[in-house]
Amino acid sequence: MSESLLQEDLPLMSNVDEILVRHYNFDFQCHFKTKTFMCFAVLFLEPVVNKFDPPSNELGCPSEYHLKEVDQTDRGFVLILDCHKILVKKVIELQFSPEQFMPFKFRASSLTNGEHLFFEVTEWSLKIWKNNKTCKYCFPKIIQISYETIPSCPSVMWVKDQNDKPSVFTYGAFINNRALFPCQEPPVAMATWEAVISIADSMVALMSGDEEPEVIHDEGLVHFYYSTKKVLPLSTLCLAIGMWQEYLVPLENKNGPKCRIFACSKVLDKAIQEFSHYILQCLSVSHELLGPYPFPRIDFLIVPSSFSSLGMASPNLVFLSQSLLVGDKSLCSRISHEVSHGWFGLSIGALDWTEEWLSEGFATFVEDILHSKTTKMSPEDSEKYMELKAMIRRKALLDEIENTQDDLQILRPSHGEDSKHVVDGVNATVLKNGQNPIKGFIQVHYIKGCFLLKYLSNLIGVQSFMEFLKMYTIKYEGQLVTCKEFLTFFLNSFPSLSQSFSVENIYENWLHNSGVTSEIENLKPSPENNLFTEILEETEKWQKFNTLSKKKRNKRRKLSLDHFSILFPDQIILLLENLLAEEELTNYTLSCLDQVFHFNKCNAEIQHRWLELVVKYKYKCQYNFLRDFLINHMAMGVYLYGELIYSGDKIQKEIAKECFSCCKDEMEPNFRSTIKNMFLQSVSD
Repeated sequence: MSESLLQEDLPLMSNVDEILVRHYNFDFQCHFKTKTFMCFAVLFLEPVVNKFDPPSNELGCPSEYHLKEVDQTDRGFVLILDCHKILVKKVIELQFSPEQFMPFKFRASSLTNGEHLFFEVTEWSLKIWKNNKTCKYCFPKIIQISYETIPSCPSVMWVKDQNDKPSVFTYGAFINNRALFPCQEPPVAMATWEAVISIADSMVALMSGDEEPEVIHDEGLVHFYYSTKKVLPLSTLCLAIGMWQEYLVPLENKNGPKCRIFACSKVLDKAIQEFSHYILQCLSVSHELLGPYPFPRIDFLIVPSSFSSLGMASPNLVFLSQSLLVGDKSLCSRISHEVSHGWFGLSIGALDWTEEWLSEGFATFVEDILHSKTTKMSPEDSEKYMELKAMIRRKALLDEIENTQDDLQILRPSHGEDSKHVVDGVNATVLKNGQNPIKGFIQVHYIKGCFLLKYLSNLIGVQSFMEFLKMYTIKYEGQLVTCKEFLTFFLNSFPSLSQSFSVENIYENWLHNSGVTSEIENLKPSPENNLFTEILEETEKWQKFNTLSKKKRNKRRKLSLDHFSILFPDQIILLLENLLAEEELTNYTLSCLDQVFHFNKCNAEIQHRWLELVVKYKYKCQYNFLRDFLINHMAMGVYLYGELIYSGDKIQKEIAKECFSCCKDEMEPNFRSTIKNMFLQSVSD
């Protein structure tokens, strides 16, 4: 497969159909000066027994393999692991049983005695073999890999926190963790893991793991030992190291997961004030809706400003953007989204990674219900709120569909079939668009997937659908599922739908096509939704106000703002979306909008929409506010960069250059390269 294609597609190299890693033991020695990890990885291997394999002899190796004459020019059986840009020093076979290995959890790096194995590192894989071992049954059962990450390791970010102190964390790269450690990436290759992270004594290491870490202090270093007994894909392993401080959230439900908030000292108090009560209520409500949280603890970390998302969930550890720290709790619904991932995406994963809606669509759907119950909305208010959110998402989805290539709009792009290509000499499964930078900015799987679930819930009622989802989480806990399995389970649970509903129909209308369905296209809030009618009324008022402000006779006469209403945050978003469609808004109209809504005190979602107006209508007195937003809200700024760069306005393009120059070294690689390409394209255009 050509290198140009692999710039957008992602290969899965591991030969998981022949051998599986059942357990990983990692030793990560973190060095901030060089921005590298010195590492040891011990892998416990088990051959996959196929029904077509010859019968085994007493040595554990099928006789047909065992007696085969060995060709010395042939490597024999080769273990293939997914890895990318890792400096492998050596690989050895260890002669320990798992039981004998247990006492070495804090000093796995001391296990140096063993037979050296042959290895080859390619762009996307680590290949390991042992001479004269011709089959998977003869291959070593425990191996140790000694390696080092590179300073520009694409699986982690080395950045300054809000206190200007060093930190490093996994950020959800397209290649997941394969530049941090060699592993088996395909989702089917689930395993348990344990790890020791060694860092300077002043720092704290957070990681996916069942319980709180065991900690040992030793000669200026601190060693954190984490472990998990829950079998999970290695892509879900998450790591963050920094000078974090801790707050324990007091839970009312003793059976709930232990919960803590971590952040640097500058933002910890804000995080506690913003999230602690909400988290308490959210976990309690989620227990009622979906059952016990699937993991024994959950830590929330406010990550540095360079984090490219509003939130990211992994087992026991959730990353949250500083952009959520508003002061009015208006973005706390993101907590509900990430908590929902405990069931949808972590406890239950997608067997086919291209079916991302099975995680993101579910979390988005449950987010609204969980948030409305967490904030104790009445049933009537909850319905109005969810209709409003649906209209916001519909607008975002339609805009996205208009500006996104067709193959990125499809919820089931693989149609259930693997795509195979030869990569680095291996017949690998290749994920279409697995590295496409555009995927980092689109929400099709979130929104279109959410609307599909809304469609299904409308067939049986929201209450019945939530009861069904609870049954789904129980039945498929700890498993990987496909669209077909989920839809079949739904149909079997409600057989009365079989006359009007089929899996094939959902494939055709929702999963296999680009664009949107008629259900999304024709979506409207109920006529009695006063939250939405208020938006329409306020939009009309501002349109008339803008028309008046254009007339010369009114330029010197101050217009009254008393008749404008104060709106809820989601209403303001839709109002600004409506005003963005106007051909022109005067500076006076924009100034009055700011007087009414005080955008500098609003949440980042509202500020983003406000700044879209600022850019479109070239409202120069807000350019400094625009600069601050691009620097402090990197998770949301990439859209504004595009509007500034392609605006055709020299001043606006210079603002983009200035902010990019200030932030580029701490940006996520995908964001950095995307914005660089925008500048290049704007020159060529």
